[in-house]
Amino acid sequence: MKLKGLITLILVIASFGLFAQENPLSRFENIIGHWEGTGEGFGNAESKITADYSWLMNKQYIEVKHHSEFEPTPQNTKGEVHDDKGIISFDSARKVVLFRQYHNEGYFTEYALNDSISTPKQLIFETERIENFVQGGRARFTIKILGDNEIETVFDVGFPEREMACFGTNRLKKQ
Repeated sequence: MKLKGLITLILVIASFGLFAQENPLSRFENIIGHWEGTGEGFGNAESKITADYSWLMNKQYIEVKHHSEFEPTPQNTKGEVHDDKGIISFDSARKVVLFRQYHNEGYFTEYALNDSISTPKQLIFETERIENFVQGGRARFTIKILGDNEIETVFDVGFPEREMACFGTNRLKKQ
């Protein structure tokens, strides 16, 4: 009887290994941390940026925070500050990674990771919806993993009946 109980226990433990699922957000492990760097575009010549990507709630979510400061230019004599915050999560019903992002300018963007064109070194999010933006506009947010301690983020915007165009690029190093 003890042998039967031991065999049952071993089978139960083994089945956990068989049915355990990898965290669908594990592909983002390389971007977790605090990043600093510079950006260009976004209607200004250059910016200083910090970015934080942090695990939340037992690695069920990733919190995203971006802070950019743009120097004054002749077109924008006061300079500018941009902040956005977001959450990356996995929708198990749709089997898709989502990124919901809130911007201090009043925009809300919901992106889905496009697995058909993403790679382990290039994660490409495309909009599913945008609030408080041009009707029919769309955006794409790409994270390029350049190395263990370096990433590049690219923000592309598409206006109605126009091709996507790069709106800004940030190059960041892990601190």
